[in-house]
Order: sequence, then C-alpha cells, then structure tokens
Amino acid sequence: MVEETGDGAQVGGYKTIVFVICSVAALGGLLFGLDQGFIANSLETLTEHYDLTVQDKESYSAILATGGIFGALLSGVFARLLGRKKSLLLAGFIFTAASLYSALLPNLFILSACRFALGFGVGMASFVVPLYLSETAPAAIRGSMGTLFQLMITIGIFLISVTNVFIARAFVDPATALPLMFLTITLFAALMFGGGFILPESPRWLMLKGRKEKTIEVLRKTLNTQEEIDTEIREIEEALHGPQGVGFGIVFRGYFFKVLLVGVLLQMFQQLVGINVMIYYAPTIFGYAGMKGIIAMMTVPTVNMLCTIPAIFLVEKWGRKKLLYVGAVAMFVTMVAAGLAFQAIGTGADAAIIGNAPKTILLLAVIVYIFGFAVSWGPVVWLVCSEIFPLEGREVGMTITTMVNWTFAGLVMANALTFMETFGNASIFFLFSGFCIVAILFVNRLVPETRGITLEEMEFNLKDGARLRDLGKQR
Repeated sequence: MVEETGDGAQVGGYKTIVFVICSVAALGGLLFGLDQGFIANSLETLTEHYDLTVQDKESYSAILATGGIFGALLSGVFARLLGRKKSLLLAGFIFTAASLYSALLPNLFILSACRFALGFGVGMASFVVPLYLSETAPAAIRGSMGTLFQLMITIGIFLISVTNVFIARAFVDPATALPLMFLTITLFAALMFGGGFILPESPRWLMLKGRKEKTIEVLRKTLNTQEEIDTEIREIEEALHGPQGVGFGIVFRGYFFKVLLVGVLLQMFQQLVGINVMIYYAPTIFGYAGMKGIIAMMTVPTVNMLCTIPAIFLVEKWGRKKLLYVGAVAMFVTMVAAGLAFQAIGTGADAAIIGNAPKTILLLAVIVYIFGFAVSWGPVVWLVCSEIFPLEGREVGMTITTMVNWTFAGLVMANALTFMETFGNASIFFLFSGFCIVAILFVNRLVPETRGITLEEMEFNLKDGARLRDLGKQR
C-alpha cells in the first residue's frame, strides 16, 4: 500500500502531478524540435523567396547552432541565479518573439539574426529541461521522465514537418507560405511559454538557495511518503556539505573533470553519428537519389517520433548503457548500407535511370538508422549528462556539454552538403559509420550505468574515487 502525503491520484505508485510537471517541462524540447524540423521542409520555399545558394542554405541552417552555443553558455548563469523554472520561461519568451518577428519576412541578415535568437532560446531549453527533469523526477522514473525531453523534440520535428508540407502545397507563393510556417512555430512556442507558469521550482535548486521549507512543499507534491521526503532532504543536504558556487574553477578538480570528459564525448558523438544531417537535409539527400514527394519529406520525422516512444520504457528496463550499444550498432550498419546505396547510384546520376534497389536500400537504411538513434543516443545522451555531475558543478557541467553538442551540430550542418558535393554523396555516410565504431569503444570503457540510483549516491561514488563506469553502482 502506498501512503499519500498530499492530494492527487496516483499512476504506477507516483502522483499524477509528477507526470504533469515533467510533461509540461519537457515541452521545452518542443522548442528544440520545432526549429530542427523547420529547415527540412521549408528550405525549398526559403530558397525560392531569398534566392539562397548552397552556402546560404548551410549558413542559415547552422546559425541556429551558433545561437545554441551562446544560449548554453549563459544558461548555467541563468539557471543558478534565476532558477530552473524562470530560465525555462525566458527561453520560451525568446523563442516566441524571434519566430513571430521572422514571420514578417525581413531581409536575409535580419532573418538570420532571428534564427540566431531562436538558437539562443533552444540552447537554453536544451540545457535547462534535462536539468530540471533530472532534479525533479523521483529516481526510479527519472530515466523515463528524462526521455520525455527527446520525445518532445521528435514531436516538434514531426509537427512542423507536417504543417510545412501542408502549407507549401496549399500556398504556392513563398511570400504567403513562409509567414504561415513561422507563425506555426510561434503558436507552439507560446503554448510552451504559457505552460511553464504552472511548474514548481526544482527542489534541489531551492535547497541550493537555502529555501528548505519551499523544498519540502515541492517534495510533498511529487513524493508519496514522509519517509521519502525526509530521505530526499537528507541526501540533498549531505551533497550540499561540499563547496558551493565554485564556478568554472571546478573543471580543474580531478573528480569533476572525469565526468566532464564523459559528458563532452557523449554530446560530441551524438552529433558525429550524423543525426542532424538526416533531420535537416533528408529531403535533399533523398532528392539526390531521385526520391521526391511525401516519402522524402515525412519519413525521417515520422519514424523519429514513433521510435522515441519505446525509449521511455526501455531506458528503465534495459538501462542507459545497453541502449547506447544497441543504437550505435544499428547506426553503424545502416550508415554503411546508405553509403553503399549511394555508391551504386553514383554522384550526379540522372534520377530517371536510378534503379529501385539502391533507392529501397537507402530508404530502409534511413528508417532503421533513425530507429537506432531515437531509442538510444537521442534521449540517453541528454539524460546521462543531466545525471552524472555533482550538485555544486551541475550547471557548469551541463553548460559545457550542451555547448559541445551545439558546436558539433553547427560543424556538421555547416559542412555536410559541401562535403557531399566535394567527395561524393556516399562519403559522408562512411564517415559517420566510422564515428559509430569509436562511440561503441567509448561507451564500453567510460560510460556508467545510471539507472535506479539517486543523483546524490552517484555523487558520493564519484567523490569516493570510483571508476567512471562504476559510478552507478549502489553503495
């Protein structure tokens, strides 16, 4: 029998309010997904209206990542000073305002500045949402709740892809279609911004600021028994006995540098396995293979969304590390298959003479690749990075690792089409497959399993000198 300390129904032993709070917070991932998915099915319309070159397309796509780097850089400061909740609200406001101004179709320079601002807001969200979820959700379902962030990203990609396809077909004139595309983003962003007002503050941030009574009030909403509340408070207080407010100087402490290395490499490999090439340029890549229409436009966002759902359950059943293995192997095999398909097609081949076999192989490879990423490296990387850092340096660790993600995302987006143009369409898929192999070796040697352990227990293991891959073992 589960004892209750507050009002509200329960689902699977946890109060319904826990799932409501985590779902609303994860809407910040919607910001991420909306703009990731925006480019793929609006690039042709943007090109027609602004007369973009290949380099213009890459620059406009990649400037989101530049904004994301700066957003992530300052997010640690915002999250520490303002709190997790207000930082989420600020991200939602920036995103709403920038997308609304983009709908006015200013010149390309101003439009790019708006995209930079969108990136800034998304960079903040990509930092604060995993942090908030990891600090608010109970340990036993922290993984499932954390994967909601990635699920919301994929839902955002899917929603904006569907609406952009519909708008582009219903309104042929780019001057009409583009404002509607940007206003669609504005609507979704405004929903996230409004929903953020109902969230409580993170209990760990409240304790960090010495607001114990408010912390207990929040925990009464999310935990079932007084014993659970007392245990949570005790562990947070024990973790807070260490030095606080050390800033970026904590990077030079041995125990922190170890987990920072894990977080940096996780975020780096998440991008180097090629996901953003698929998200941003899938219609273009399918076009190189003579594949047009709804399949080229909607295969990636649809599969990405549907295949992220199993991760919510598997991340607690299988654990983080096993999912990373499965995903990396699936992506390696499918990237090799896609490269071989493009070798059979050849660079610059006439679409009319391309056979069905390489097209089918390419389509199946992309579908399985997206499945492999969606159940593993998509949600798990953000989740593990939100779990492994000690409380006094959590903002610093999340800041640096999120910046690394956006840096490598920008590098991939800014160079992918030119790389394919220079070295052949197959080359980039073989490159990504090589990174998948290195990622598998990295996971084996350094990544800990963090399932089912509290953040404080992991922190104690880290400071006691445990090996990186043993951080998640119960004391």
